[in-house]
Amino acid sequence: MESLYFQAKFFQKVCVTYLTYEGTGKTYASAFAMRELGFKRVLFLVHRSTLAKQALTSFRKVFEDKKSMGIVGAGYSDYEADYIFAMVETLHKADNLRKFDPEEFDCIVLDEAHHSPANTYQKVMEYFKPKLFLGMTATPDKRDDGDASRNVYELFHYQIAYEIRLQQAMEEDLLCPFHYFGISDISMITDEQAKARNISEEYFGRLTGDERVRHVIEQARYYGYSGDRVKGLIFCSRNRECEELSAKFNRLGYRTVALSGKNTDREREAAFERLAMNEADATDEMQPLDYIFSVDILNEGVDIVEVNQVIMLRPTQSPIVFIQQLGRGLRKAEDKEYVVILDFIGNYNNNFMIPVALSGDRTYNADTIRKYVISGNNTIPGASTVHFDEIAKEKIFNSIDKIRGMKSIIRESYISLKNRIGRIPLLYDFYEQGEIDPLVIIKEYKTYWQFLEAVETGKDSCKLNDQEKLILEYLSKTILSGVRPSELCILKEFLDKDIISTSDVRRELEYEYDYFITDHEVEESVKVLQGYFVSKDDEYQKYKFMNILRPDGERTMRSVYRIAMEADLPIVPGFIDACRTKSLMLRSGILSKLDWLDIRINIPRVNQKIHLLYYMRSIPEEM
Repeated sequence: MESLYFQAKFFQKVCVTYLTYEGTGKTYASAFAMRELGFKRVLFLVHRSTLAKQALTSFRKVFEDKKSMGIVGAGYSDYEADYIFAMVETLHKADNLRKFDPEEFDCIVLDEAHHSPANTYQKVMEYFKPKLFLGMTATPDKRDDGDASRNVYELFHYQIAYEIRLQQAMEEDLLCPFHYFGISDISMITDEQAKARNISEEYFGRLTGDERVRHVIEQARYYGYSGDRVKGLIFCSRNRECEELSAKFNRLGYRTVALSGKNTDREREAAFERLAMNEADATDEMQPLDYIFSVDILNEGVDIVEVNQVIMLRPTQSPIVFIQQLGRGLRKAEDKEYVVILDFIGNYNNNFMIPVALSGDRTYNADTIRKYVISGNNTIPGASTVHFDEIAKEKIFNSIDKIRGMKSIIRESYISLKNRIGRIPLLYDFYEQGEIDPLVIIKEYKTYWQFLEAVETGKDSCKLNDQEKLILEYLSKTILSGVRPSELCILKEFLDKDIISTSDVRRELEYEYDYFITDHEVEESVKVLQGYFVSKDDEYQKYKFMNILRPDGERTMRSVYRIAMEADLPIVPGFIDACRTKSLMLRSGILSKLDWLDIRINIPRVNQKIHLLYYMRSIPEEM
C-alpha cells in the first residue's frame, strides 16, 4: 500500500478500487493503512450494520487492544471510541453529526464507496474535514440511482491509490481457487420472459419445475465442493423463484432458506451463521444450512468465508454482477481448497458477458470473446479452471454472433472512462484503460467524431466539413486494424513536411524499427491513402476525392490536404490496437518486429487545432 501512504500525504481524498469484488482484503488493507499512517481517531462509514460488525472485527485483529472501538447505529451509540464504525443512516442526521467537531477524525473510511454520491453520505462528507477520506469499492462505476453525473472518481479527485482485478488477484494467490462449470440449463425461456415483471405461470413453472430442480441437484452433487459438507449460495432471477426453489429443495431433504430485502439484519445474520457452522456445532435451536437462495442482497457486503459452492440460476445481467456473485465464494478459509461455481446457461442474449466477466477483458471484441470460450482454462491464472459443456458453448457462441445493445455498451464504457480520467477521452484512452475496443466503436459509428456527436449532445462540438469527415471515415475504416505500418509512417512524415520521398519512409522504418520495405510497397501505401483500399467501385468514387496526398515526381509525394483543422473538442477517430490480445497479429508478416503499432489521431484543445499524430514503438526485449 505504498501508493496509498504516499497519496495520503498529498491528497485529502483517495479511492482504492478492488476490481475482484470480494476477498482481496479491503478492510484489512484499510486497517493496516490506518496503523501505518498513525491515525488516532478514525470513522469507518458503512450502509449496513453487518458491515460495521465485520469491519470492527477485522480492525481489532490488527490493533488488538491499542485502540478503543465501537459502533454507532443499529442500537449502538459508542460515540467516544477512538475508532467508530458507523451506519450512514444514523450518522447523517444533524443531531448526531453535531456530537463531533468537524475536524474530529484524522481519517474517514467509506466502505462500498460507490454509494458515496448518495445524499446521506454527502451530508457526512460535507460536515467533516479530516486529513484523509479513503474510499474503498469493487464497483466504482456502479450507481444505485443510474445517474451518470454522480461520479465517484470525481468525488475522490481522480486519485486511485490502488486497484486489482480478478486475474491479478488469482496470480498473487489472494483468493481461493475456483472451478467454474458452464452447464446447459433446461429451463428454456428468454431474457425477456425471465425478467418480465409479471412472469406468466407457464414460464415460472419452467424456472421452478421438478425437472429443473432435479437437474440442478444432480449437477451440484456431481461437481461437488471442498470440505465436509456443502455450504452454498444460489442466485435466482426473482424472490418468488427463490422461495419456491427453496421449498422444493427442503422437501427433498436439503436445509435451505430464501433471503430478500424483506428479511431483517438479524434474520440474515442468523442465516449466514447457520450456513457457516459445522455439523458438530448443531443444536436443537440452531441447525446448519446447506444453501441460501437470493436475488441480489448477497452481491456485496457479505462475508461468509466458508462458502464452497455458488450456483447461478439467472441470466447474466452484467460482468460486474457476475463477478460480484462469483466472488461470494472466493474468500480463503481453513479446510477449503477451492470453490465450485455452477453456472446454468440458458438461451439468453447476454451469454456473451460470461467470458467477458471471467477474462476481465472489456473490449467486447467478438473474436476475442470467442477465444476466451475456446481457451477455457487459459482464461484464469493459477489453479483455477473454466469449463463449458458443448451445449453451453453453443449458446454463448450464438449470443456472440448476435450481440444486442452494442451502442448501449459503448456508451456505458465511454461514460465509465470519462468519469475515470475526468475529461472527454481520446480513442487511444480506450486501449490504455482497457475499455471497449475502438474497432467496435468504429463499426457502430464509422468515426469517433460521429460517436461524440451522438453522445455529447447539447455541448459545443467541433465542426468538420464534408472532406474532413470523409478523411476521418476512410482512415478509421482502412487503417484502424493495424495491418500495414507504412501508411502510418507517411502520415507521420506529413505532419512536418509538405513533400516526402519513398526513401524518407523507408529510412524512418529502417532506422527506428529495423523494418525493411521496398519502394514498391511504399507506392502501394500511397494508393491506399488515395482511396484505392476499397472493394467496390462506388466506394472508390466516394473516397477518391479525399486528396490527402498525390504523387509529385518520381518516388516523391506531396501533401495536398494539410491534416490540421479548427476544432474545440478532442476527436480520435483511429488508433491501432496495442494490447496483448493483438500481439499475434503484430508479430506476424510485415509487423513481426513491432510490438506496438499505434495510430493516434489525437486532436487536443491546444490552440483549438486538430492534429493527426501517428507513432510506432519498437518491441520490448522481454517479448
